[in-house]
Amino acid sequence: MKRLFALLAVVFAMAVLPQCASAVVLQDWCFNVNGVSVLTYACNQGIMPPVLGAAVNGSGFDFSLAEAPPNVNVDNTLGSVVVTLGPGMSQYVAAYMDYDLNYDNSGSFQDSGTTVGGPAPAGVTWELDDPNTSNIFTDFANSALANTNNVGTYSGPPDVCCDVAWALGVNLDVATSATVTFTVSKTAPASGFYLEQTNGIDGETIYLSESVQQQGGPNPPGVPEPGTLSLLAAGLAGAFLLRKRIAA
Repeated sequence: MKRLFALLAVVFAMAVLPQCASAVVLQDWCFNVNGVSVLTYACNQGIMPPVLGAAVNGSGFDFSLAEAPPNVNVDNTLGSVVVTLGPGMSQYVAAYMDYDLNYDNSGSFQDSGTTVGGPAPAGVTWELDDPNTSNIFTDFANSALANTNNVGTYSGPPDVCCDVAWALGVNLDVATSATVTFTVSKTAPASGFYLEQTNGIDGETIYLSESVQQQGGPNPPGVPEPGTLSLLAAGLAGAFLLRKRIAA
């Protein structure tokens, strides 16, 4: 139904109205924190200010949703959401969002999506797909993002494509605490793996990336634990004394 109304609105606007200023609008959003009731926890319920779980800090994110036509849509300012985790093994955090670019002129169905900086690092999962016809939200809710892109090629009228939604997640072990930051921006990240959404009409692009900061994490690979260091030191001392005795 969203597809039908959006297409009709675009056809009407292009036929009888002057082109409006471009607008990035947010249609839907949700955050999955260890699979805790994602259908009601930290998800879009049409309530402002949004209801977020204690672990989710959305103070730097624009949760304003698109207005129904014929209201004029104002550019969503995007932003960042920070999720804080306590200690625990095999934890999972993911973000789901449905943005439309150049919405006042293009509607919901003239975008495309891609990944940049791939392949995704170990533990990172993602998905790009049409929210109306795919399983992207189900995969997100089940912590089972498929690492697939079915909206990678833009197509204009009469067979317009695509309506793009994206999801990005990470699995991690947390020793003490950790923060996972999801950032949506009109500026591409300087490096790393991220998702990109582009409008086929005016080329406007937005980006979704994530970063993880661990506190009190395990020693880096190749660095022995303190107990191992003690054993190693004792072994070296014994070898040194034995060598001296043989030399004497």
